[in-house]
Amino acid sequence: MINSGIKYRIGVLSGLFLMMTMGMIAALLTSCGKESNASPTGLNTQLNVINIGPDLYPVDLYIANRKQNSRSYVYGVPSGYVYLQSLETPLQIRNYLNSTIFEKDTALVTNCKYTLFLTGLLSENTRRNIFVADTDAIPTIGRAKVRFINASARTVNLDVYANGTLAYLNAGFVSVSKYLEMPAGVYDFKIYATGTSTVYADLPNTTVQDGRLYTLYTRGVVGRTDSAAFTASMITNR
Repeated sequence: MINSGIKYRIGVLSGLFLMMTMGMIAALLTSCGKESNASPTGLNTQLNVINIGPDLYPVDLYIANRKQNSRSYVYGVPSGYVYLQSLETPLQIRNYLNSTIFEKDTALVTNCKYTLFLTGLLSENTRRNIFVADTDAIPTIGRAKVRFINASARTVNLDVYANGTLAYLNAGFVSVSKYLEMPAGVYDFKIYATGTSTVYADLPNTTVQDGRLYTLYTRGVVGRTDSAAFTASMITNR
């Protein structure tokens, strides 16, 4: 017969084995949960579509002539980063009339993020596209990187100050700056008409975190007070 000491050790070992098994199952379940946020094709290529053309109307994304989105991209609402199901070409944006307003015939890169800004005014024949890769070298420890894009719908040159210090000078329509490294912290980003004291937009209490990449961009039309009024927003690229 098995004495009580042996029974005790067997009980302890059985308990440890059960705990290890449950831990492995939990890890697998957690992994499966996270997997739903990754590209099912393993491409890990992401695209953020930002429709900021006030008179452009809703648009849709097509890859190799197949529609990708279930809801159209409307003015002022970024799609957020969406994993692409394919890197086939062409990559297109079509309007509500099914007319192509953007097309890219070269394949995107795997494991990369991109943003497409659709801006300008159809009524003034100034409609433009800004397609950018949202990647850069990792910031120095304790610092972040911020890029500025002047994507406002009507041509106007801008200066941007971060906590009172000039960060971007004389940024023209659809211009894209390099990523600027700055200490992590809380900022007041003020956007002026170039060379003046006229504040077009103000983003106070904006936090930039250590190791992150951001894009600060403008949209809208100076002087308007409706949904297409001039404003600025920040998106996190990394």
